[in-house]
Amino acid sequence: MYGYLRTHVPELKVRQQEYYRAVYCGLCRTMGQCTGQCSRMTLSYDFTLFALVRMALTGETVTVRSRRCIAHPLRKRPMADPNSTLRLCANASAILAHHKVKDDLRDERGLKRTAATAVSPFTASMRRRAVKAGYGDMDSGVFHAMKELWELETSRIPSVDEPATLFGELMGKTLAYGLEGNTAKLAHSIGLHLGRFVYILDAADDYAEDMEHRRYNPLACLYGDPAMTELSDRKREELRIALLAELSELERAFDLLDTDDPDLGGLLSNILYEGLPRQVERVLFGSACDCAQKGQGKKTGHPRRRHGKGERS
Repeated sequence: MYGYLRTHVPELKVRQQEYYRAVYCGLCRTMGQCTGQCSRMTLSYDFTLFALVRMALTGETVTVRSRRCIAHPLRKRPMADPNSTLRLCANASAILAHHKVKDDLRDERGLKRTAATAVSPFTASMRRRAVKAGYGDMDSGVFHAMKELWELETSRIPSVDEPATLFGELMGKTLAYGLEGNTAKLAHSIGLHLGRFVYILDAADDYAEDMEHRRYNPLACLYGDPAMTELSDRKREELRIALLAELSELERAFDLLDTDDPDLGGLLSNILYEGLPRQVERVLFGSACDCAQKGQGKKTGHPRRRHGKGERS
């Protein structure tokens, strides 16, 4: 995945940070058990957030123990025991990682293609284990979604919205996998807007490098100026407004999450109101200031911040 969906650590309480690290490390351990030790190299903040959201949706809790691991052999760390949520996220991560590598093999050149070729046998093994574990229908859905996205990108349509929505639909279906009714609808909505956010932000983050290496970038197709090797301040501000609009939609969906766990609720609020806006500022303007507009109200005991669509604070 991409690594944009992360917390803002300075605003976290100590017990919330410990909870987050326990889920992060627990997901890593679960990936090793479910899809092989090599799959732990694909661990991401993005699927840690997916695990947190799934637990908020389903009410599943975690049991945390102190354990050592290969990466931290000298000191025990809090680590969540494997559960159904972590196992689903581990298998979904393996499937998406494999299809992302296959996509890189189609699109990339030079060192990136060489790297994708080198890791392809390992991601194929991860994917096979996920399919064997019963996630074949998820694998099929991801394959067809990535194929449709690749065909859309290859056509180079002058739009960011269409490919972003396709990627968002893929994330929505992944997050809602196995859920039913209103819970599935809420999960799909959260995944949709998270996916759209990540796709647009990643396109902005990679713009200069993609232009240098003449790779596909949806923003280049949208703006239609191959000579524009850097995004102008005006275009960066337009992207900022679009990304904050996605965060506003996410806020509406997050407001429907009902969790009795204050630490879990605090983590989700931190990511939505602190972490994601700072990623927007970092990518677009090279800073990490708070671009959320402060508002009234509280959720799970934490300050609410409304995402403004045109103002800077």
